Amino acid sequence: MNKDWFPSRWGPGDEKGALNEITPESVVGAAGLVRKGKVFNLSHVLESGIPQHWFHGEFQYSTFRRHSDTLELFGKKNRVSAMNVKINMADHSGTHIDSLNHTSIDGLLYNGIPASEVTGTFGTTKLGIDTTPPIFTRGVLLDVVGARRKAVLDPGYAITAADIESCVKRQGTKLRRGDAVLVRTGWSKYWMKDNRKYLGPCPGIGKEAAHLLVQKKVALVGADTWNLEVDPNEDSEEDDIVHQMLIVKNGIRIIENLVLEALAKEKAWTFLFVCLPLQVKGGSGSPITTIGVT
Repeated sequence: MNKDWFPSRWGPGDEKGALNEITPESVVGAAGLVRKGKVFNLSHVLESGIPQHWFHGEFQYSTFRRHSDTLELFGKKNRVSAMNVKINMADHSGTHIDSLNHTSIDGLLYNGIPASEVTGTFGTTKLGIDTTPPIFTRGVLLDVVGARRKAVLDPGYAITAADIESCVKRQGTKLRRGDAVLVRTGWSKYWMKDNRKYLGPCPGIGKEAAHLLVQKKVALVGADTWNLEVDPNEDSEEDDIVHQMLIVKNGIRIIENLVLEALAKEKAWTFLFVCLPLQVKGGSGSPITTIGVT
């Protein structure tokens, strides 16, 4: 097996990956993109019945304490009560980000770390989602489906490097080091409308496009599909090859199940991108509320 992808260019002990590309200067530059003060929520609502891939299991939640239960339990003269909800879910529920321990190549994680040596009862001792810092950078929307003048890309359509270059040219923007690149395919139209269709074969990034994004030294890549990469893969003998290229070999985190329609309608091709993962020790990812600000 070719192991020339580790140690990473940030050193053998690095756990930050491509987020190293986000510098203090680029953070200041991203903040300067805010002109209108418009905030876009790029995440789906977590609710009963959301589409979840079988590998991640169901998203489950229910009312745990009701106001009617606690009114007498507290028994105070000011008649105070409270409620809460109990949630049971995988760390890859709804709109979520993958951490660098999520995918391996023959059991080796990012930077060549053997998964077997760091995995225990509570996730991993290295590369967990708790090692992902708050993300504040320039966001770039690649409206691939808009560029192809379609409502939604076809199932199994592999987005190419030419698609990305054409999209960038059409939108009059450029990809820069440290960008958060978000790819719109139109696939979110099926979310909670046709979950079977949503979780079926989907359009996504192909190997050629992934290689281009690596060359551009982007910080992360996201899409409005359940799988960032095209499904099924371009080679029937491969699976999650783009995950391996981005996460394992290059430390580029992935976001899936994004909501990008409002950004596209606004033609907000560049914006301030903010993502704050849950700090779960050793977790392999996190549900996120992520925003774009113009």
